[in-house]
Amino acid sequence: MASGDDDDAPLLVRPAPICVPPLATRNDELSRIIDEYVQDAIAELDASGTGFADTDHAWVREHAAGSLAEIEKATLRLVALRASSNTTIAAARLGMAQVSLVRWLGRRCPSARVAP
Repeated sequence: MASGDDDDAPLLVRPAPICVPPLATRNDELSRIIDEYVQDAIAELDASGTGFADTDHAWVREHAAGSLAEIEKATLRLVALRASSNTTIAAARLGMAQVSLVRWLGRRCPSARVAP
């Protein structure tokens, strides 16, 4: 074969694009993803007796399902709130200022009354 032949050249294949649908459209997976983050949050905060109600799942879906990072942050904060008697204790568990936690909640649920 002549050196100009393409038979010996490596085959260039364009990879097919991988399309991942947004989290908000993946209802079946979203429940499992939230559950996994809840378990991680319970372990991280040593809050084994803490429940995560269906209303908490619905809240995460509505207010924090835009990205995995948002889901992680929301589940961690909700678990801290459920495991604590007030936002001051929850914020301390999270290593954040109480006012920051209250503001975060207020932006996502303006009608909620939050005890300090």
